[in-house]
Amino acid sequence: MPLTDRDRRTLIIGGGILGVLLLGFFLFNSLAGGGGDAALPTLPPITVAPTGGPGVPGSESPSVAPTTGQEPVFTGRDPFSIPPALAQVTTSPPVPSVTVSGSVTVTIPPPTTTTPITPTTPPPSNPGGGSSTVKGDKTVVLLDTFQQGGEPMVQVEVDGTVYNVGIGEPFGGGSFELRSVSGDCATFLYGDEPFTLCANSTK
Repeated sequence: MPLTDRDRRTLIIGGGILGVLLLGFFLFNSLAGGGGDAALPTLPPITVAPTGGPGVPGSESPSVAPTTGQEPVFTGRDPFSIPPALAQVTTSPPVPSVTVSGSVTVTIPPPTTTTPITPTTPPPSNPGGGSSTVKGDKTVVLLDTFQQGGEPMVQVEVDGTVYNVGIGEPFGGGSFELRSVSGDCATFLYGDEPFTLCANSTK
């Protein structure tokens, strides 16, 4: 049976009185200088009024205010039990669902690819051995000397473009002119400036 507030107060007050009596007894015994053979006096029994009546000094019950009918009602509950609010199982709220009507069109652009640019005109060659030279900003290469219809001709390359020209014919956009052919060598004009190139014969 759980103790009421009145029973707890009674036990506390009774325990305090008992402690005071024991302390007084030990102080009295030490001050009186009683011998070790003296018999201990018998303490009178302590009566604790269960209702907190006038039998014990200081145990008077406090005055109780008149009830108004709105006081909180306390019910007996195990203090070590889980409160009902915490004992409820918590559930996560439902996830709201979204309904999309209609169709959605997603356009994915095609992947971009880089196409290497292939030059239409091969880069000009610049072989050594006196078969090439640079005039202005153009590279001139004598590729071969030959005869066609009994007339000497040359195969010459200007900035990657190959020409077959005879004596006196301009080429390379009119900037060059073939003047003469002698064996594997030929003399050209660049404006008014003459220059000579010799083909590297592999024969």
